[in-house]
Amino acid sequence: MKITPDTRALPTNAPKTNPIKPYEQIAEGMETTFTQHMLAEMRKTIPKEGQDSPAMDYYNSLLDTERAQLMAQSNTGLGVKKVILDQIVPQHMKQYLKNSHPEVRQGLAVSPKENTNE
Repeated sequence: MKITPDTRALPTNAPKTNPIKPYEQIAEGMETTFTQHMLAEMRKTIPKEGQDSPAMDYYNSLLDTERAQLMAQSNTGLGVKKVILDQIVPQHMKQYLKNSHPEVRQGLAVSPKENTNE
């Protein structure tokens, strides 16, 4: 019995997967967590006349979470995402990372031996 693959069943215009995407999600999550914690700690330094109600504390925590997520998703966040990506992305993918999104990845450390474009 001979098995022949049916090439018509395969999509010809399948989107290319981004091998860096899981690393970006991890880095974004870490920046979100860091920023959320930083905003909460900064809020503690503001002098208050009285103590906030539990509802206000909950509202402020939701507000900090939303602000942290927006900051982490933007390209102009704190820059923690770039630093984390530089640390967790494997060496053989760093050139792809630098070429795929240069506006986001400025400042990533790519070793000279990997930079084959020059």
